[in-house]
Amino acid sequence: MKIRTLIVDDEPLAREGVAVLCAADPEIEIIGQCADGAAAVQTIRREHPDLVFLDVQMPKRDGFEVLEGIPVAQRPVVVFVTAYDQYAIRAFEACAVDYLLKPFGDKRFHQTLARAKSEVRRNRTQSVDQRLEELLARVSELRGGASAASPPPTPEYAERIVVKAGGDLHFIKTSDVLWVEAQGDFVKVQTLEQPQLVRETLQSMEQKLDGSRFLRIHRSFLINVQHIKRVAPALYGDHTVYMSDGSKLRLSRNYRSKLKAFIEQPPAAPS
Repeated sequence: MKIRTLIVDDEPLAREGVAVLCAADPEIEIIGQCADGAAAVQTIRREHPDLVFLDVQMPKRDGFEVLEGIPVAQRPVVVFVTAYDQYAIRAFEACAVDYLLKPFGDKRFHQTLARAKSEVRRNRTQSVDQRLEELLARVSELRGGASAASPPPTPEYAERIVVKAGGDLHFIKTSDVLWVEAQGDFVKVQTLEQPQLVRETLQSMEQKLDGSRFLRIHRSFLINVQHIKRVAPALYGDHTVYMSDGSKLRLSRNYRSKLKAFIEQPPAAPS
């Protein structure tokens, strides 16, 4: 199936540049172009494109307002296009698959297009799987196998986080994060490769990370429990947590009950 693609930019030359690069890919079908945000919302709702190249700064509605005008279930895969790198973090928070910083070269565009195509294919596969699961659930219900009460939905957490450090964007798998430490207006994110100093709060990092894998052990520390090697008593009711990278972190007695509850919880059933 062709990947139905919409190009949204208030600059005609910018639209044409993206269209020319897209047209060289046999998997891409350009279904239209829009010059402002209001037209983009109408076209996305009417045409349901798979992929949208979306400019950030536009008249009537900017790129982020365009997404806000589309129901979550109907949102396409989005690549933000912008001349200003300060929008990059917000672009990823809006679930963009990538962003292009103007001016961009052919190589950068093709890297982004490959990532976007992969995401479209993944979404199509998930859509088919979801419909199949719904069908099987309906069959089970008709056979009287449905439970009286459905369990609450499990929160979804990102498998990677995007942090801005030293002017660069770093894409970090959450499984590679060992621990996070609050340092004033910043947090230190210790990974398998190297630490990153990020202007963010520990609380906001905690909200992004899966609570079944990341545990607050101190007002200044959040750790990946998969990287704990051992825990040893320390002075005044505190404990020392030894991590897989050799770090020794303080477990405050105020957070000791959280670690105890985590240790005593039953193991997850095998999938």
